[in-house]
Parts: sequence; structure tokens; C-alpha cells
Amino acid sequence: SKMSTTNHSTDEQVRVLVLNEGEDKSEELYRLKKGWILQIKLSANLSWRKVRIFTNACLNEEDEFERNSYHELKWIYPSSGRYDDSDRYVVLSCCKSGSFHYFFTIDRTTIKENRNGQGYFHIEPYLIWPDGSGEVLEQEYITCQSVLSKSLGPLSEWSSRIEVGRHSGYNMIHFTPVQCLSNVSNSSYSVSDHHKLNTKFEGTYEQMKILIDTMTKQWRILSITDLVYNHVANDCALLRDHPEAAYNLINSP
Repeated sequence: SKMSTTNHSTDEQVRVLVLNEGEDKSEELYRLKKGWILQIKLSANLSWRKVRIFTNACLNEEDEFERNSYHELKWIYPSSGRYDDSDRYVVLSCCKSGSFHYFFTIDRTTIKENRNGQGYFHIEPYLIWPDGSGEVLEQEYITCQSVLSKSLGPLSEWSSRIEVGRHSGYNMIHFTPVQCLSNVSNSSYSVSDHHKLNTKFEGTYEQMKILIDTMTKQWRILSITDLVYNHVANDCALLRDHPEAAYNLINSP
């Protein structure tokens, strides 16, 4: 497979993916942007085959993604296919962000296990400034600074400490988990209660929201934080109430 570029209009870009017989591209990823058009064509060694192409990509922005639900893409015939249909192609609108799989068959079937080739493409997400301007922040322009939330002190002191990042040119702040941490290690990722805000902040989630909104609208700094579900502090109530949730000598002898 190979990817090429064509201009479709002043606002719309087309990326062309060419398929080859027996080609497995499952270890490669084609990057696309939302709003682009993906056009899939056939190489010479496939043009005479009865190729059927399937993908689990969302065909409409409002569609819910279902990993195991595939749609067959319909062929477009520029020359009407009267004498030769080797120039046929399929089109997919990049309407929803995510990583998607495609495969194709040459035996007229719809069965994924009978695929002759496959691959993945990624439609990049993007961020829009929530200030009403509609301005997009592209991924390549994100400059992110990580801070240890536990070291920021009370919420009343956060602004003065985070403002350093503002004047340094960052447009995103990454906060380590803001929930209660282990009373033993106080590790930034050793969460002891996934619902309660760290008591050292001397504030509430609502007060934190006001601070984050101020950062976004006045400083134009977005924020991101970690959701830690796969490990907890050893003094977490979850382990006491649900010991089966952790590795132990019974479930992992």
C-alpha cells in the first residue's frame, strides 16, 4: 500500500491509499485528519479481481464506534465500467476521530478471516478552544508541561505556581492524579480513593473547575489529567472491600 495526496478543493484534502494483493499492513498506521477524504484504489495486480473492501470506521459523525461491526464500501466507477473498471475506487469521509481497521477480500466473501489484505488508519482528534472563537489547536502545536499535583499546595496557591507555565509559553498543563493518595508512599499515582479530592488541596472539585476554566478562557491553557484504574494504593478501600480485584494466591496461583 502507499499513500499519496491530491487536492479536492480549497477546504478539502484527499489522501489516496493503493492496495496490493496479499498485503498485510497491520503493523503500519496511516495518519489522517478529520475532514479529509480517504480514497482507496487498486494496484494493477488487484484491478482485475473481484475485490470487496470493509472497514469498522464510522461513516457518519453521529455513529457510535463498534470495533467488530464492519461496513462494505461501495465502488465508484469514473468511466461507468462499460469496458474497463480498473479505475474504480471507494471513498471514505474522515468524519470521526479514532483508529480504524480495514480489510479486503478477493473471493467475493464478506468474512474477515478470508481477507487477502488489511491495515489501519488513524483519524487524528483535535481540540477547539472553548472561548467561542472556534479556533482549532492542532496536535503538533500542543506544548504541554507536566506538574505534580500533590506539590502544588492548596488550591488558593495554584494560580501563582501554574502561571510560570503560562509565561513560559505552554498551552497545556498535565496534572498528575488529583485524588487522595496513599498515606504510606504518597506516590503521585498511588490513589487511595478515586472519588475524593486530595485533602491537601483544601478545596472542592467545584473550586478546581473554576480554576481550570480561568486557565482555559483567560490564559488559553488547556488541561489534562490521568485516570488511574489499573492500580491503587495498598490502603485503598477498594482492595479491602473487593480483594478479588487484585492479584492474589487464589486468582493468580
